[in-house]
Amino acid sequence: MPFSRDRDNELHRSLRIHVLVFLGLALAVAVLFLQVVDTGFWSPEDIGDLNKMALAQTTGGLPDAYRPSLAGGYPVHPVFALEFRAFGLNPRPYYIVNLLAHLINSLLAYGLIGMLFHNRRSAFMAALLFALGVGSYGKNLTFVTGISSLVYAMTVLLGTILYVLNEKRNAGRWYGTYALGMYALFVASLFTRGGTFSLIASFAFYNLFFRQERGRPVLHTNLLICLTLAIAAIAMRVLQGTTMVAGADDPGTFLRNLPGYLILMVFPIHQSELLATAPPLVRAIYAMAPYIRVLVGIAILSYSLFGLVFGSRALRFYIAWMFAMVVPFAFFRYPADWLNLRFLYLVSVGFCVLLTTGTLYAFRLLAHRAWRRFVPFVIPVFYVLLSAALVRQLDHKNEQIARLPATEARLQEIAAQFAP
Repeated sequence: MPFSRDRDNELHRSLRIHVLVFLGLALAVAVLFLQVVDTGFWSPEDIGDLNKMALAQTTGGLPDAYRPSLAGGYPVHPVFALEFRAFGLNPRPYYIVNLLAHLINSLLAYGLIGMLFHNRRSAFMAALLFALGVGSYGKNLTFVTGISSLVYAMTVLLGTILYVLNEKRNAGRWYGTYALGMYALFVASLFTRGGTFSLIASFAFYNLFFRQERGRPVLHTNLLICLTLAIAAIAMRVLQGTTMVAGADDPGTFLRNLPGYLILMVFPIHQSELLATAPPLVRAIYAMAPYIRVLVGIAILSYSLFGLVFGSRALRFYIAWMFAMVVPFAFFRYPADWLNLRFLYLVSVGFCVLLTTGTLYAFRLLAHRAWRRFVPFVIPVFYVLLSAALVRQLDHKNEQIARLPATEARLQEIAAQFAP
Protein backbone atom coordinates (compact mmCIF):
# COMPACT_ATOMS: atom_id res chain seq x y z
CA MET A 1 0.00 0.00 0.00
CA PRO A 2 2.72 2.60 0.82
CA PHE A 3 4.38 1.84 -2.53
CA SER A 4 1.09 2.32 -4.37
CA ARG A 5 0.45 5.59 -2.53
CA ASP A 6 3.95 6.88 -3.39
CA ARG A 7 3.45 5.97 -7.02
CA ASP A 8 0.11 7.79 -7.13
CA ASN A 9 1.70 10.87 -5.55
CA GLU A 10 4.48 10.80 -8.13
CA LEU A 11 1.96 10.51 -10.97
CA HIS A 12 -0.05 13.45 -9.60
CA ARG A 13 3.11 15.52 -9.21
CA SER A 14 4.21 14.67 -12.75
CA LEU A 15 0.75 15.58 -14.09
CA ARG A 16 0.84 18.93 -12.29
CA ILE A 17 4.27 19.68 -13.78
CA HIS A 18 3.09 18.83 -17.30
CA VAL A 19 0.02 21.04 -16.89
CA LEU A 20 2.17 23.93 -15.66
CA VAL A 21 4.59 23.44 -18.57
CA PHE A 22 1.69 23.48 -21.03
CA LEU A 23 0.23 26.65 -19.49
CA GLY A 24 3.62 28.35 -19.44
CA LEU A 25 4.37 27.58 -23.08
CA ALA A 26 0.82 28.46 -24.16
CA LEU A 27 1.06 31.82 -22.37
CA ALA A 28 4.43 32.55 -24.03
CA VAL A 29 3.08 31.76 -27.51
CA ALA A 30 -0.04 33.84 -26.92
CA VAL A 31 1.77 36.89 -25.51
CA LEU A 32 4.24 37.09 -28.39
CA PHE A 33 2.30 35.83 -31.39
CA LEU A 34 -1.38 36.69 -30.92
CA GLN A 35 -0.59 39.99 -32.65
CA VAL A 36 -0.19 38.17 -35.99
CA VAL A 37 -3.74 36.77 -35.98
CA ASP A 38 -5.22 39.98 -37.46
CA THR A 39 -2.52 40.46 -40.09
CA GLY A 40 -4.48 39.22 -43.09
CA PHE A 41 -3.21 37.59 -46.27
CA TRP A 42 -0.09 39.37 -47.47
CA SER A 43 2.52 36.86 -48.69
CA PRO A 44 2.77 36.08 -52.44
CA GLU A 45 3.12 32.45 -51.38
CA ASP A 46 -0.16 32.61 -49.45
CA ILE A 47 -2.01 34.29 -52.30
CA GLY A 48 -0.54 31.88 -54.85
CA ASP A 49 -1.70 28.82 -52.91
CA LEU A 50 -5.11 30.36 -52.27
CA ASN A 51 -5.45 30.88 -56.01
CA LYS A 52 -4.44 27.27 -56.70
CA MET A 53 -7.05 26.00 -54.26
CA ALA A 54 -9.76 28.28 -55.64
CA LEU A 55 -9.06 27.12 -59.19
CA ALA A 56 -8.94 23.50 -58.10
CA GLN A 57 -12.28 23.85 -56.31
CA THR A 58 -14.03 25.49 -59.27
CA THR A 59 -12.65 22.94 -61.76
CA GLY A 60 -13.27 19.90 -59.57
CA GLY A 61 -9.57 19.07 -59.22
CA LEU A 62 -9.33 19.70 -55.50
CA PRO A 63 -7.88 16.27 -54.50
CA ASP A 64 -5.13 16.59 -57.13
CA ALA A 65 -4.02 19.91 -55.64
CA TYR A 66 -2.48 18.18 -52.62
CA ARG A 67 -1.51 14.78 -53.95
CA PRO A 68 2.00 13.91 -52.68
CA SER A 69 4.89 13.02 -54.94
CA LEU A 70 8.09 11.09 -54.30
CA ALA A 71 9.83 13.98 -56.04
CA GLY A 72 9.18 15.79 -52.77
CA GLY A 73 6.46 18.18 -51.73
CA TYR A 74 2.91 18.86 -52.83
CA PRO A 75 1.32 21.31 -55.27
CA VAL A 76 -0.42 22.60 -52.13
CA HIS A 77 0.31 21.31 -48.64
CA PRO A 78 -2.47 18.93 -47.47
CA VAL A 79 -2.96 20.75 -44.17
CA PHE A 80 -3.32 24.07 -45.98
CA ALA A 81 -5.80 22.44 -48.37
CA LEU A 82 -7.89 21.26 -45.43
CA GLU A 83 -7.71 24.72 -43.91
CA PHE A 84 -8.90 26.23 -47.19
CA ARG A 85 -11.91 23.96 -47.28
CA ALA A 86 -12.76 24.91 -43.69
CA PHE A 87 -11.83 28.62 -43.59
CA GLY A 88 -11.97 29.85 -47.19
CA LEU A 89 -10.67 33.43 -47.40
CA ASN A 90 -10.90 34.21 -43.68
CA PRO A 91 -7.24 34.62 -42.61
CA ARG A 92 -7.72 34.64 -38.82
CA PRO A 93 -8.25 30.87 -38.28
CA TYR A 94 -5.24 30.06 -40.49
CA TYR A 95 -3.01 32.01 -38.11
CA ILE A 96 -4.65 30.42 -35.07
CA VAL A 97 -3.83 26.97 -36.47
CA ASN A 98 -0.23 28.12 -36.93
CA LEU A 99 -0.04 29.18 -33.28
CA LEU A 100 -1.51 25.86 -32.12
CA ALA A 101 1.01 23.96 -34.27
CA HIS A 102 3.84 26.02 -32.79
CA LEU A 103 2.57 25.30 -29.27
CA ILE A 104 2.52 21.57 -30.04
CA ASN A 105 6.06 21.78 -31.40
CA SER A 106 7.17 23.60 -28.24
CA LEU A 107 5.69 20.81 -26.13
CA LEU A 108 7.38 18.18 -28.31
CA ALA A 109 10.68 20.06 -27.96
CA TYR A 110 10.21 20.06 -24.17
CA GLY A 111 9.56 16.31 -24.22
CA LEU A 112 12.55 15.48 -26.40
CA ILE A 113 14.97 17.71 -24.51
CA GLY A 114 13.81 16.38 -21.16
CA MET A 115 14.06 12.82 -22.45
CA LEU A 116 17.75 13.26 -23.29
CA PHE A 117 18.88 15.64 -20.51
CA HIS A 118 16.71 14.12 -17.73
CA ASN A 119 16.29 17.64 -16.36
CA ARG A 120 12.85 19.24 -16.47
CA ARG A 121 14.06 22.75 -15.64
CA SER A 122 16.57 22.77 -18.49
CA ALA A 123 13.98 21.27 -20.83
CA PHE A 124 11.40 23.90 -19.91
CA MET A 125 13.80 26.82 -20.28
CA ALA A 126 14.95 25.61 -23.71
CA ALA A 127 11.37 24.92 -24.82
CA LEU A 128 10.31 28.36 -23.56
CA LEU A 129 13.03 30.04 -25.62
CA PHE A 130 11.88 28.03 -28.64
CA ALA A 131 8.24 28.99 -28.00
CA LEU A 132 9.30 32.65 -27.92
CA GLY A 133 10.90 32.35 -31.34
CA VAL A 134 14.54 32.56 -30.27
CA GLY A 135 16.70 31.52 -33.20
CA SER A 136 13.94 31.56 -35.82
CA TYR A 137 12.29 34.86 -34.76
CA GLY A 138 8.73 33.84 -35.56
CA LYS A 139 9.00 34.00 -39.35
CA ASN A 140 7.06 30.74 -39.84
CA LEU A 141 4.08 32.03 -37.89
CA THR A 142 3.71 35.30 -39.77
CA PHE A 143 2.22 33.90 -43.00
CA VAL A 144 -0.49 31.29 -43.35
CA THR A 145 1.39 28.82 -45.58
CA GLY A 146 4.04 28.67 -42.87
CA ILE A 147 2.00 25.69 -41.67
CA SER A 148 4.05 23.51 -44.04
CA SER A 149 7.30 24.14 -42.14
CA LEU A 150 5.50 23.82 -38.80
CA VAL A 151 4.16 20.38 -39.77
CA TYR A 152 7.61 19.47 -41.10
CA ALA A 153 9.14 20.26 -37.71
CA MET A 154 6.35 18.42 -35.92
CA THR A 155 7.07 15.29 -37.96
CA VAL A 156 10.79 15.39 -37.13
CA LEU A 157 10.29 16.12 -33.42
CA LEU A 158 7.59 13.49 -32.92
CA GLY A 159 9.42 10.94 -35.07
CA THR A 160 12.58 11.41 -32.99
CA ILE A 161 10.64 11.11 -29.73
CA LEU A 162 9.06 7.84 -30.89
CA TYR A 163 12.46 6.55 -32.02
CA VAL A 164 14.04 7.33 -28.64
CA LEU A 165 11.09 5.81 -26.74
CA ASN A 166 11.36 2.69 -28.89
CA GLU A 167 15.06 2.45 -28.04
CA LYS A 168 14.47 2.99 -24.33
CA ARG A 169 11.30 0.96 -23.78
CA ASN A 170 11.25 -1.55 -26.62
CA ALA A 171 14.96 -2.44 -26.92
CA GLY A 172 15.07 -0.92 -30.41
CA ARG A 173 12.85 -3.58 -31.97
CA TRP A 174 11.38 -2.94 -35.42
CA TYR A 175 7.86 -3.77 -34.22
CA GLY A 176 5.71 -2.36 -31.43
CA THR A 177 3.64 0.77 -30.89
CA TYR A 178 6.55 3.21 -30.82
CA ALA A 179 8.27 1.61 -33.81
CA LEU A 180 5.10 1.57 -35.93
CA GLY A 181 4.39 5.21 -35.12
CA MET A 182 7.95 6.16 -36.02
CA TYR A 183 7.79 4.26 -39.32
CA ALA A 184 4.47 5.87 -40.23
CA LEU A 185 6.02 9.33 -39.83
CA PHE A 186 9.16 8.27 -41.67
CA VAL A 187 7.20 6.98 -44.67
CA ALA A 188 5.27 10.26 -44.74
CA SER A 189 8.59 12.13 -44.76
CA LEU A 190 9.56 10.39 -48.02
CA PHE A 191 7.09 12.71 -49.77
CA THR A 192 8.66 15.88 -48.37
CA ARG A 193 11.81 17.80 -49.15
CA GLY A 194 14.35 17.37 -46.40
CA GLY A 195 12.20 15.57 -43.84
CA THR A 196 13.72 12.17 -44.57
CA PHE A 197 17.27 13.47 -44.14
CA SER A 198 16.36 15.24 -40.89
CA LEU A 199 14.82 12.10 -39.38
CA ILE A 200 17.68 9.84 -40.42
CA ALA A 201 20.19 12.34 -39.05
CA SER A 202 18.43 12.55 -35.66
CA PHE A 203 18.13 8.73 -35.46
CA ALA A 204 21.80 8.30 -36.33
CA PHE A 205 22.93 10.93 -33.82
CA TYR A 206 20.97 9.27 -31.05
CA ASN A 207 22.45 5.88 -31.91
CA LEU A 208 25.94 7.37 -32.04
CA PHE A 209 26.00 9.55 -28.94
CA PHE A 210 23.95 7.18 -26.76
CA ARG A 211 25.47 3.92 -28.00
CA GLN A 212 26.76 2.91 -24.54
CA GLU A 213 23.37 3.50 -22.96
CA ARG A 214 21.65 1.55 -25.77
CA GLY A 215 24.11 -1.34 -25.83
CA ARG A 216 23.52 -1.81 -29.57
CA PRO A 217 25.53 -0.90 -32.68
CA VAL A 218 25.01 2.45 -34.37
CA LEU A 219 23.71 0.82 -37.56
CA HIS A 220 20.98 -1.12 -35.83
CA THR A 221 17.80 -2.55 -37.35
CA ASN A 222 15.55 0.52 -37.40
CA LEU A 223 18.20 2.84 -38.78
CA LEU A 224 19.09 0.30 -41.48
CA ILE A 225 15.43 -0.06 -42.48
CA CYS A 226 15.03 3.72 -42.69
CA LEU A 227 18.18 4.02 -44.80
CA THR A 228 16.89 1.31 -47.13
CA LEU A 229 13.54 3.08 -47.55
CA ALA A 230 15.31 6.38 -48.21
CA ILE A 231 17.58 4.82 -50.85
CA ALA A 232 14.57 3.21 -52.52
CA ALA A 233 12.81 6.60 -52.63
CA ILE A 234 15.91 8.21 -54.14
CA ALA A 235 16.04 5.47 -56.78
CA MET A 236 12.39 6.13 -57.64
CA ARG A 237 13.11 9.83 -58.02
CA VAL A 238 16.04 9.11 -60.33
CA LEU A 239 13.86 6.81 -62.46
CA GLN A 240 11.24 9.56 -62.63
CA GLY A 241 13.91 11.98 -63.79
CA THR A 242 13.56 14.34 -60.84
CA THR A 243 16.50 16.22 -59.32
CA MET A 244 17.93 15.12 -56.00
CA VAL A 245 17.77 18.59 -54.49
CA ALA A 246 15.29 20.95 -56.07
CA GLY A 247 16.70 24.44 -56.46
CA ALA A 248 20.33 23.43 -55.91
CA ASP A 249 22.78 25.51 -57.89
CA ASP A 250 26.34 24.57 -57.04
CA PRO A 251 28.43 23.28 -54.12
CA GLY A 252 29.55 26.83 -53.40
CA THR A 253 25.98 27.76 -52.45
CA PHE A 254 25.91 25.03 -49.82
CA LEU A 255 29.33 25.94 -48.43
CA ARG A 256 28.26 29.57 -48.03
CA ASN A 257 24.76 28.94 -46.72
CA LEU A 258 25.52 26.31 -44.08
CA PRO A 259 27.60 28.63 -41.86
CA GLY A 260 25.54 31.58 -43.07
CA TYR A 261 22.32 30.24 -41.58
CA LEU A 262 23.95 29.41 -38.25
CA ILE A 263 25.43 32.92 -38.07
CA LEU A 264 22.05 34.44 -39.01
CA MET A 265 20.46 32.53 -36.13
CA VAL A 266 22.86 34.19 -33.67
CA PHE A 267 23.09 37.56 -35.46
CA PRO A 268 19.72 38.02 -37.24
CA ILE A 269 20.51 41.19 -39.17
CA HIS A 270 20.76 40.98 -42.95
CA GLN A 271 19.66 42.92 -46.00
CA SER A 272 15.87 43.20 -46.03
CA GLU A 273 12.98 45.65 -46.23
CA LEU A 274 13.03 45.96 -42.46
CA LEU A 275 16.61 47.17 -42.54
CA ALA A 276 15.72 50.07 -44.83
CA THR A 277 13.36 51.50 -42.18
CA ALA A 278 15.37 50.42 -39.13
CA PRO A 279 16.68 52.93 -36.56
CA PRO A 280 20.13 54.45 -37.19
CA LEU A 281 21.70 52.26 -34.50
CA VAL A 282 20.56 49.07 -36.27
CA ARG A 283 21.87 50.34 -39.61
CA ALA A 284 25.18 51.23 -37.96
CA ILE A 285 25.44 47.70 -36.55
CA TYR A 286 24.67 46.31 -40.01
CA ALA A 287 27.54 48.39 -41.43
CA MET A 288 29.85 46.34 -39.21
CA ALA A 289 28.08 43.08 -40.10
CA PRO A 290 30.98 41.50 -42.07
CA TYR A 291 33.27 41.72 -39.04
CA ILE A 292 30.59 40.69 -36.57
CA ARG A 293 29.72 37.63 -38.68
CA VAL A 294 33.33 36.48 -38.66
CA LEU A 295 33.44 36.73 -34.86
CA VAL A 296 30.07 34.98 -34.52
CA GLY A 297 31.20 32.21 -36.88
CA ILE A 298 34.37 31.65 -34.86
CA ALA A 299 32.32 31.60 -31.64
CA ILE A 300 29.89 29.02 -33.05
CA LEU A 301 32.70 26.80 -34.30
CA SER A 302 34.64 27.07 -31.02
CA TYR A 303 31.62 26.36 -28.83
CA SER A 304 30.59 23.44 -31.04
CA LEU A 305 34.02 21.83 -30.98
CA PHE A 306 34.31 22.33 -27.23
CA GLY A 307 30.85 20.86 -26.67
CA LEU A 308 31.48 17.87 -28.94
CA VAL A 309 34.73 17.06 -27.11
CA PHE A 310 33.83 17.85 -23.51
CA GLY A 311 30.04 18.08 -23.44
CA SER A 312 27.51 15.52 -22.29
CA ARG A 313 25.91 13.05 -24.69
CA ALA A 314 22.74 15.14 -24.86
CA LEU A 315 24.67 18.35 -25.58
CA ARG A 316 26.60 16.61 -28.37
CA PHE A 317 23.32 15.41 -29.84
CA TYR A 318 21.89 18.93 -30.02
CA ILE A 319 25.09 20.46 -31.41
CA ALA A 320 25.02 17.87 -34.19
CA TRP A 321 21.25 18.46 -34.58
CA MET A 322 21.82 22.20 -35.07
CA PHE A 323 24.21 21.61 -37.96
CA ALA A 324 22.28 18.75 -39.57
CA MET A 325 18.82 20.37 -39.55
CA VAL A 326 20.00 23.25 -41.72
CA VAL A 327 21.56 20.97 -44.37
CA PRO A 328 18.36 20.36 -46.43
CA PHE A 329 17.92 24.11 -46.89
CA ALA A 330 21.53 25.15 -47.44
CA PHE A 331 21.41 24.31 -51.18
CA PHE A 332 18.99 27.08 -52.14
CA ARG A 333 20.46 30.24 -53.61
CA TYR A 334 19.03 33.63 -52.70
CA PRO A 335 20.06 37.22 -53.46
CA ALA A 336 23.33 38.34 -51.93
CA ASP A 337 23.28 38.83 -48.15
CA TRP A 338 19.78 37.37 -47.76
CA LEU A 339 18.75 34.04 -46.26
CA ASN A 340 15.30 32.73 -45.36
CA LEU A 341 14.66 32.86 -41.61
CA ARG A 342 11.87 30.29 -41.91
CA PHE A 343 14.47 27.54 -42.48
CA LEU A 344 15.87 28.13 -38.99
CA TYR A 345 12.72 26.95 -37.21
CA LEU A 346 13.82 23.38 -36.49
CA VAL A 347 17.49 24.35 -36.28
CA SER A 348 16.67 26.76 -33.46
CA VAL A 349 15.81 23.89 -31.10
CA GLY A 350 19.53 23.12 -30.88
CA PHE A 351 20.38 26.81 -30.42
CA CYS A 352 17.89 27.13 -27.56
CA VAL A 353 19.43 24.07 -25.89
CA LEU A 354 22.91 25.58 -26.21
CA LEU A 355 21.73 28.90 -24.74
CA THR A 356 20.08 27.06 -21.86
CA THR A 357 22.99 24.78 -21.00
CA GLY A 358 25.53 27.62 -21.21
CA THR A 359 23.39 29.91 -19.05
CA LEU A 360 22.65 27.32 -16.37
CA TYR A 361 26.28 26.15 -16.28
CA ALA A 362 27.46 29.73 -15.70
CA PHE A 363 24.70 30.21 -13.10
CA ARG A 364 25.96 27.18 -11.15
CA LEU A 365 29.56 28.43 -11.33
CA LEU A 366 28.44 31.74 -9.79
CA ALA A 367 26.14 30.12 -7.22
CA HIS A 368 27.89 31.87 -4.30
CA ARG A 369 28.09 35.30 -5.95
CA ALA A 370 24.75 36.72 -4.71
CA TRP A 371 23.07 38.76 -7.48
CA ARG A 372 25.95 38.17 -9.89
CA ARG A 373 24.89 34.59 -10.45
CA PHE A 374 21.92 35.92 -12.43
CA VAL A 375 24.12 37.82 -14.90
CA PRO A 376 24.30 34.85 -17.35
CA PHE A 377 20.53 35.13 -17.85
CA VAL A 378 21.12 38.45 -19.60
CA ILE A 379 21.97 36.59 -22.82
CA PRO A 380 18.76 34.53 -23.18
CA VAL A 381 16.70 37.55 -22.07
CA PHE A 382 18.41 39.62 -24.77
CA TYR A 383 17.43 37.05 -27.41
CA VAL A 384 13.84 36.96 -26.17
CA LEU A 385 13.62 40.77 -26.45
CA LEU A 386 15.27 40.61 -29.88
CA SER A 387 12.75 38.02 -31.03
CA ALA A 388 9.85 40.11 -29.72
CA ALA A 389 11.15 43.20 -31.52
CA LEU A 390 11.61 41.37 -34.82
CA VAL A 391 8.18 39.72 -34.63
CA ARG A 392 6.57 43.11 -34.01
CA GLN A 393 8.41 44.72 -36.93
CA LEU A 394 7.61 41.82 -39.27
CA ASP A 395 3.95 41.92 -38.32
CA HIS A 396 3.77 45.69 -38.87
CA LYS A 397 5.35 45.36 -42.32
CA ASN A 398 3.07 42.44 -43.24
CA GLU A 399 -0.05 44.36 -42.19
CA GLN A 400 0.96 47.22 -44.47
CA ILE A 401 1.41 44.83 -47.41
CA ALA A 402 -1.96 43.19 -46.69
CA ARG A 403 -3.67 46.60 -46.94
CA LEU A 404 -2.08 47.53 -50.27
CA PRO A 405 -4.60 48.03 -53.10
CA ALA A 406 -2.77 45.46 -55.23
CA THR A 407 -3.06 42.80 -52.50
CA GLU A 408 -6.75 43.53 -51.91
CA ALA A 409 -7.46 43.45 -55.65
CA ARG A 410 -5.76 40.06 -55.98
CA LEU A 411 -7.83 38.64 -53.13
CA GLN A 412 -11.00 40.00 -54.73
CA GLU A 413 -10.09 38.17 -57.94
CA ILE A 414 -9.71 34.93 -56.00
CA ALA A 415 -13.00 35.53 -54.16
CA ALA A 416 -14.75 36.13 -57.50
CA GLN A 417 -14.00 32.54 -58.50
CA PHE A 418 -16.48 31.39 -55.86
CA ALA A 419 -19.25 33.54 -57.28
CA PRO A 420 -22.08 31.56 -58.97
